[in-house]
Amino acid sequence: MNEKIPDYDQLWKAVITELFEEFLLFFAPDLYEQVNFETPPQFLEQELLMIIPDSDSNKRVADKLIKLLLKSGEEQWVYVHIEVQGNNDPIFPKRMFQSFYRIMDLYDQRIYALALFTDNVPISKLEKYQYEFHGTKLTYIYNTYHIASQSETALLQSNNPFALAILAGLYLIKSKKRNGTAFQYKLKLMRLLLEGNIISKGEKRKYIQKLLIFIDHIIRLPEDEDVFLLTQLKPLIEREDIRMGLSFDDTSIAKYFKNLGIEEERRALALKMLEDGLDLSLIAKYTGLSLEEIQRLQK
Repeated sequence: MNEKIPDYDQLWKAVITELFEEFLLFFAPDLYEQVNFETPPQFLEQELLMIIPDSDSNKRVADKLIKLLLKSGEEQWVYVHIEVQGNNDPIFPKRMFQSFYRIMDLYDQRIYALALFTDNVPISKLEKYQYEFHGTKLTYIYNTYHIASQSETALLQSNNPFALAILAGLYLIKSKKRNGTAFQYKLKLMRLLLEGNIISKGEKRKYIQKLLIFIDHIIRLPEDEDVFLLTQLKPLIEREDIRMGLSFDDTSIAKYFKNLGIEEERRALALKMLEDGLDLSLIAKYTGLSLEEIQRLQK
């Protein structure tokens, strides 16, 4: 069983980096239209380390700071805070404001700020920072996006590939509420990735590698369920139109499904050895499966 807890911070950070143009179009279409993408975005990881104090580093491990060039020739900075924790942190708005004024103070740049809430946490008090002391008042309002409150129907109707990442986050939240649903959600996501309408046929090869790893890691399944997932996807994978469009021979998709296929073959061998009455420890030795896995197969 996959017992290791996924690093959700890094998963979101990676998919935003890989699909940044699609990310910006999804969250800020007006800003997206002003950006000159002929000049690649600059991801300011080192600058972000300077801005965020060491005491906050664990909370900001997934934050992103990106410098863009607008069609007007001006610079535009984008700050993204990814909040994966499910707790209602009362000082969160203050931390958002601190990031804003530090970036502005050090670099004197305009900032588009977004807080992306990836867990099921109420955000009614986390959408702005307010300060008042003896007549001195300050209100800082930033963009927020709460995955748990999004419409599954609307995401399925989107033609932006980043909607699949958001949908995966939504399904993760739903699977935590209802035990036993993770397999069906992951299977649905994989089918949407391979043949769904969110990604057009001509773009599948471009996006599938970037989204496959994200989907696979954000919804983790026991190994035996992952192998069963492959058996459900096989008819789809072997379809000529999908196989030709994805070029399995030269993408990481082939490696992913090959690894699952190896697991399937090991279990098939173990079942045959069980039928022949071989000792469980011997089966474990020759298949590489754990005794626990073989006992499950035996049942």
